Amino acid sequence: MGPDVRHVESIQDVNRNQWNNVVDQSDLSCVYHRYEWLRAVEEALSHEPRHLLVEKSGNPIAAFPNFVTELGRINRLSSIRPGYGGPIAMTDEETSLELLLDAVGDLCTGRILFNELRTYDQNYVRYHELLEQRGYRPTILSCRFTLDLSLGWDELFAEMDGERRRGIRRGHEYDFEVVEESLTDGTLETFYADYATVTDRVGLPTLPRSFFDELREFSDRVTVFSLRVNGETRGMYMYLRDEEQSTLQHLFTAVTEDHFEYHAPELLHEHAIKWGIDEGYETYELRGSPPDFRNGVFRFKEYFGAETIPLLVYERGFPSPALPVLNAGRSISRRLES
Repeated sequence: MGPDVRHVESIQDVNRNQWNNVVDQSDLSCVYHRYEWLRAVEEALSHEPRHLLVEKSGNPIAAFPNFVTELGRINRLSSIRPGYGGPIAMTDEETSLELLLDAVGDLCTGRILFNELRTYDQNYVRYHELLEQRGYRPTILSCRFTLDLSLGWDELFAEMDGERRRGIRRGHEYDFEVVEESLTDGTLETFYADYATVTDRVGLPTLPRSFFDELREFSDRVTVFSLRVNGETRGMYMYLRDEEQSTLQHLFTAVTEDHFEYHAPELLHEHAIKWGIDEGYETYELRGSPPDFRNGVFRFKEYFGAETIPLLVYERGFPSPALPVLNAGRSISRRLES
């Protein structure tokens, strides 16, 4: 029997081990493809899951996680938000991809006018021609910043901008320590309060507290570091341990403006980079930013000596004319904001 594709209404309708086996055996997968992350999104957010699964002789061999997300007055099918996604296959790659990309059109009904693939691994470019044949068009809406941990701390520190090195040195003038925290109610309560303050200040969406509670089921992949100065907590960072990409990913920030005087961002990044080196990760991920060198977040992360990597998003309209309308709306929005 050849491969066949089916719609999965909830990740909990799939065997956890079988789904994660596809993730483990696929070259382009990342931590956001894993069952536990998808379950957290389903349980805590209002996004309707519309996943696709390819099976062969009853065994999953390819997967395509998707959630319905809002875009103004219309909806889009996102793979995925929050996080990154795209189709992944462990075998029968071409057949599996064709089945998944053909089936996604059946999921774009009613107010769902777009499918977007938010890819993390740059090697998704190997699917570029196939995606274009299916009506997808690439765009760059953001970028991410990475450090090569194989260089070691001394070389990474030497390649940082002088301002960033001074921030680390000045932070070391304080009586401080960085502590790995357990995901207790108290830790999450403290983290969430400052996280919400940060997202409100910078104008980013604030995920509900329930989402962070769900991440406790993913505790083997989530790490929280807190900076303590004279015994007081002065900022926290949350990380994802992306074993699929051998990357330590900075996930969420709980460092408010009150923590800046202690150089919390620099000290937390320093500790996490050294920790990632000790744990054998290949890459340290400072997460994303608008692809604009004039942007403050872009410059802050660039000053760590990080490599800038564009994040490709492949978009397809259902029906096809929907995509040019979306792009026209983006152009108008950018002109109004400039």
